[in-house]
Amino acid sequence: MKKISKKKLYREHSPNNKITDKVDQNEWFQVETQMNRGPDSNLVDKSLVNIFNKYRDDSMPDDRGNPSSGCIWVNNSQKGEILNIEIGNIETHEIGYTQYRGSTGAFPSYIEPSVIGEVFKVVQIIDKQVIWNNDLSIPIKPMIGMVGLAPKYEARSNSWAGEWGGNFDIQEITTGATIQIPINHDGSLLHVGDMHAIQGDGEISGGGGVETGGTVLIKCHSSLKPLGMKWPRIINDDYIMTTAQARPAEDGFRIALSEMILWLENDYGINKKEGFMLLAQVLQARVTQFVNPTYTYLLKLNKKYIY
Repeated sequence: MKKISKKKLYREHSPNNKITDKVDQNEWFQVETQMNRGPDSNLVDKSLVNIFNKYRDDSMPDDRGNPSSGCIWVNNSQKGEILNIEIGNIETHEIGYTQYRGSTGAFPSYIEPSVIGEVFKVVQIIDKQVIWNNDLSIPIKPMIGMVGLAPKYEARSNSWAGEWGGNFDIQEITTGATIQIPINHDGSLLHVGDMHAIQGDGEISGGGGVETGGTVLIKCHSSLKPLGMKWPRIINDDYIMTTAQARPAEDGFRIALSEMILWLENDYGINKKEGFMLLAQVLQARVTQFVNPTYTYLLKLNKKYIY
């Protein structure tokens, strides 16, 4: 199995990034991801600082997060197709952190009287549990926050997401999911990073979820682009999902809803009128992150309602 290391990190999705690795279609490969920098080590509890610094160091930039493990060329994938990215097993590091810098889109600093101020928490991850404190352990739900291809024209910071994928911060991007993203360049130019051990809806602290690193198994194949598809899609055993990123968040909802209506009509033969009225009864939707430059809306339809 091919293993892609974190030796070369990119902090933007760009068609100008030098290709670091090449992978074949329909073959599993392993990607090692880099944990974000997090708090200064001199502020971390002495009992955890050594293991914390094993996976990051103070020389990492703290103003450019979500490093991507290289720029991966997927053999025989072509511009105009879509890349189907299947997520396999995820193994996290034994340490992680969550951090709030005092203001996010979800919880701006002007809100009173519940202003919190800057705060962080470093946690161990033992036996697939986040050790929150002496009284509480939280089962991990590992996810990959950032999966994207190079945008069509420009370079975009890894803090952004859009039609090219990128910094989704969607909990459903985990083992068993397949992400479908339109390909803008031959070879796809895949970027992967921003692993979380767990993340609540809204990603309210900005620095996670529990930010961590580790390894993820991935398998890719390209296919014809479905009629009407412009934005990424996600599929798992139970749901079809559309997503869009925008600010204000409701624009993301509207785009993702349009994408879902077209998906039902063009792939499942459910016309717009019928599909819209069906979605009005059984659609599931939520904002998964409210902190990036553009907010993420995820729309889900259980496959049992597709006929």
